[in-house]
Amino acid sequence: MSGPQRLVSFLLACASSVIVAGAQSQTTPGPEVKKLAVMVGRFTVEDELKAGAMGPNSPAMKFSGTDDCQWTAGGFAVICDSVLYRPGRKYSETSFVYYDPASKTYRYHAVDSSGGIENKTGTVNGDVWTWLGESIFVGKLYHTRYIMKFVSADSYEYTDESGESESSMKVFVSGKETRVAASKPAKSQSTQ
Repeated sequence: MSGPQRLVSFLLACASSVIVAGAQSQTTPGPEVKKLAVMVGRFTVEDELKAGAMGPNSPAMKFSGTDDCQWTAGGFAVICDSVLYRPGRKYSETSFVYYDPASKTYRYHAVDSSGGIENKTGTVNGDVWTWLGESIFVGKLYHTRYIMKFVSADSYEYTDESGESESSMKVFVSGKETRVAASKPAKSQSTQ
């Protein structure tokens, strides 16, 4: 390719990038993305780890903490920082939730302070969100199901199930989150 041809190709590529970037910056979140607003804000967390969840004869344990979720990526996703306290231990997790228009499902990705990672796919039916996926805990793969049922505009109850196979999943934790402060939607950044 000659020098002038390379220059023309480069200029066309730059112009295409500017056109695509301009079009993307004017895009607004659709109704599926806006449904994530129910998860935005600062929540108090009250949950209970079921007896036997941490091994044979392990006792039930109560946890409390906070879940701070805010819009990110120009209002197309939600990022959450959670902190839970149980006797003698602090647990933290960062998660990222968004709508995937290609699969027409919601996606959830998280990393926690024990080194565990989770990836889930979610659907919503009325006030119930169902998240199915897998998590890796202490190097072992588990199947998971997390169900959120909104009982008011500012609170939801949940159950978290896990098992080595889909048929062996059992509830290992349940609880409630209550919004105590709201966050405003993210505003699109101007590209001027």
